[in-house]
Parts: sequence; C-alpha cells; structure tokens
Amino acid sequence: MNYFHAIAIAAILTSILTSGGSCHKSCRTNASLMKSIQYQLKLVEDNDGKCDCNQSPSTPSSGKVGFLVSNSKDLQNIGNGAIVVFDTVTTNIGGGYDKSTGVFTARVDGLYYFTWTVLAYTGKTFYTKLILNDTIIARNHAGAEGMSTYMPSSQSAVLQMSKNDKVSIRISTNGKYMIGDTWSTFSGFKI
Repeated sequence: MNYFHAIAIAAILTSILTSGGSCHKSCRTNASLMKSIQYQLKLVEDNDGKCDCNQSPSTPSSGKVGFLVSNSKDLQNIGNGAIVVFDTVTTNIGGGYDKSTGVFTARVDGLYYFTWTVLAYTGKTFYTKLILNDTIIARNHAGAEGMSTYMPSSQSAVLQMSKNDKVSIRISTNGKYMIGDTWSTFSGFKI
C-alpha cells in the first residue's frame, strides 16, 4: 500500500467513524482507532511515503537511547589501552552499542549517563577508564592484589555528547583478571 492509498483509506474511515450524528459507547473505541490511524499516517508522511520495515520503535527517532552489556566469559591479561569488549547485549535501544568493537556511538546529540562495574578476581587487578573519543573521562580501580576475595569497583559519568561521539571502556594498566558472567557490566542512556 502506498502513501496515496493510505490517505484514501483514512478519509473513508474518518467518514465512517464520524457519521451517524449520535454518540454511543463505540465513540470512544472509534476515537482510539482514529488516533491510531492518524499516528500511522503521520509515520508514513514523515518518511515521504517510504516504508522502512526494519525500523523499530526503539530507534533514535523515538528519542530513547539506552544499553546494558556484560561479558559472557572472564577476561584475562588484556593489554594497556585495549578496549574492553562487553559481548553480551541485554538492552541496546537505539542501536548505539557495537558488541563486536565494545564502542558506544551517539546517534543523536544529548546528555548521556554511563556507568560500569568491574569485578576483579582474587589477588588480581583490572583497572579501567571511560574514554570519550580520545579523552579520559573517569577511571575505575578494581584491585584485589594481596586479598583473598574478589574486589568490585564501579564508576559513572555524565557527558554532553554530539552525534557520532564515541565512548568505550579501556584498560588503564594491564588487565589481569575480570570476572564475566554478568558480574562486570557497562551501561548508558540518554537523559
């Protein structure tokens, strides 16, 4: 169905739903149906009559952006400066997080909140930092050296980002041992 067919159908439905002169129980149902039809027509109109069947309501055009990712396995002996790739995606509204690279890319300008938690293995360390483009924003010190227990550490940041800015979690010094299996996570959302 193209744009012009949709307009014709809407006109016919409007005529049917608003005719009859007297109001009864079905008026509320008809009004809801009409609003739904108008909304769908607005979507078609906003896309110049083109249908993008792959677009979901969670794309940036809806204004919502948010992700939560974790690791499926433990990470060991990661070199200084390497990106920590969180490979298990729980939520990725807006599609900004790339699980193959570990990088979040802002699809729209705005104020964003990020947080990450690292669980270091007994006697090991896993120091990380949040990087905006090439700038260090915050550091996270998960150090369990000399300890007989795991050591968690969390950090967060609020950042003004422009479209296509990139955020990632990187190793500060050699990452000796980070526990995976949802113990270590990275998340963010547009405020």
